[in-house]
Amino acid sequence: MKGSAMRGNTVKRILCAGMMLVMVLAIAACGGGGKGASNSASNTGVGSSKPYHELRWGLLSFSGVLDWTRNPNGYMASVESLAVDNLMEYEPDGKVKPGLASSVEQPNSTTYIYHLKSVKFSDGKPMTAADVVFSLDRNITAKESWTKPYWEDVASISAPNSSTVLIKLKRPSAIFQDVVAFSGEVVEKAAAEKVSEKELGTPGHMLIGTGPWKLDSYQPEASVQLSANPYWKGPRTAENITVNLFKSEATMALAVRSGAIDGVFYYISSKTFANIPGVHQILEPSTTWALMSVNTAMRPFNDVHVRRALAYATDSQGLIDALYPAGTAQEDVAFGPSSLLTDLASQGEINKLEASLPTYKFNLAAAKQELAKSAYPHGFTTTLEVPDSTPALVSAAQILSADFKKIGITVKIDEYPPSAEASTNDGKTKLLLTEDGAIYPDIEGLMWMLAASQIHPPGSGLNTANFRNAEFDKLQPEAVETLSKSKRFQMVSKMLNVVGKEMPYIPLYSHKTFSAISEKYVLPGPSFWTMIWTPWGLRVKLAS
Repeated sequence: MKGSAMRGNTVKRILCAGMMLVMVLAIAACGGGGKGASNSASNTGVGSSKPYHELRWGLLSFSGVLDWTRNPNGYMASVESLAVDNLMEYEPDGKVKPGLASSVEQPNSTTYIYHLKSVKFSDGKPMTAADVVFSLDRNITAKESWTKPYWEDVASISAPNSSTVLIKLKRPSAIFQDVVAFSGEVVEKAAAEKVSEKELGTPGHMLIGTGPWKLDSYQPEASVQLSANPYWKGPRTAENITVNLFKSEATMALAVRSGAIDGVFYYISSKTFANIPGVHQILEPSTTWALMSVNTAMRPFNDVHVRRALAYATDSQGLIDALYPAGTAQEDVAFGPSSLLTDLASQGEINKLEASLPTYKFNLAAAKQELAKSAYPHGFTTTLEVPDSTPALVSAAQILSADFKKIGITVKIDEYPPSAEASTNDGKTKLLLTEDGAIYPDIEGLMWMLAASQIHPPGSGLNTANFRNAEFDKLQPEAVETLSKSKRFQMVSKMLNVVGKEMPYIPLYSHKTFSAISEKYVLPGPSFWTMIWTPWGLRVKLAS
């Protein structure tokens, strides 16, 4: 996940920011399975509190530093969360609660006072307010910080005393506590300052946190080793955790089948992991969605009629039927899953909004009519880039290519490996097929993909469509500053209408979060939020 989420898959921007999570990855309440999804009974029971020696986990490969502030890969973030706690953290339903903070006061709309818990880092040193101030400030001052745009409204971060941190904002923010929950990691200041910023998070220079485990070793694109933090006060089941990194979901599935690893989470191709003996497949709601990014700054995609033609020629339901078991994926009417709007409005209001948005139901005749209105009425040849690590997206690219051919657009598919993902964010990629998830459970968690400040260059490059729109750029910061949910919903509605008319990103579908785990274990209540931003290893327990 590049960093909204997780591309990687963001989750990938944000799993992305990979979900960027990763990631990402995006995205979010616990409960409920889907028809045809499990190999047998769901493996989400309570489980045993009995400790065990080692948990062996699998994730898609990532490289770069093991430092979320400087590496927007959601898979990497999920590993780091086992050892590094955040000042605030998420509950399974996406609600924010105190993490390393024991309590929070908000005397006015621009002031937050965090009272700190008494905890120790994995080397035995007590955490102080100075460590927290240093850690939070890295989001703003670190040269390679991709999270800086999220902290741009912070006026100051200070420590009135050794157990209190004071944050003052330049203006009100409806999402600031979410920002602290996904990017408020706390590391030991003294240890971090012993090495250069470039070295921090590299093999041999691991971050030191307060989490249940500590980072022992890291081999980029290969593995991460963690062992128990002796100063952790809470319950813990696995003494050690080994995270193996795989080049593709197919090789990861083979490792699950052979028993080389005990489980995986947040993968895309549910069929790859289906029907593995002794392994349960678990489904949970998420805000992960597949989309096609269209570079609005490059010909021929600077022509809105070309973008609309592509939208009409995209058979979302056909993709779902071909790629996913019944009940595990659905079409998206708007930009991003509607679940990201549920905190702002009632379901009736959301349904009314979606009915008012421009829609592009699969219709090849309408696609040809739109193309005829463009400067390229006879079609053209282009390239669609897709990650080779995710079979579902590769298959989707092949289906899309066949349909686009029917309206005169020839698409060459370019599959790239995880190591080349950064090159898709250079502003020169014309069409990009990817998965994204909101970094936090609010529609604003995806709106960054449309902000002019996120065009590369300048900014972190999250706006891969190079989308610029004056009305949107005016509304987006105003919506963040507006604390009234009803007023925010009105502004978001206007923004979604702008996006619907311009189509810088073409939504394909959203699907549930998939996890697979050996029947020897249970994974109670997994959700995107708890599997990325909190020490999820605490949830993996022996089945009996």
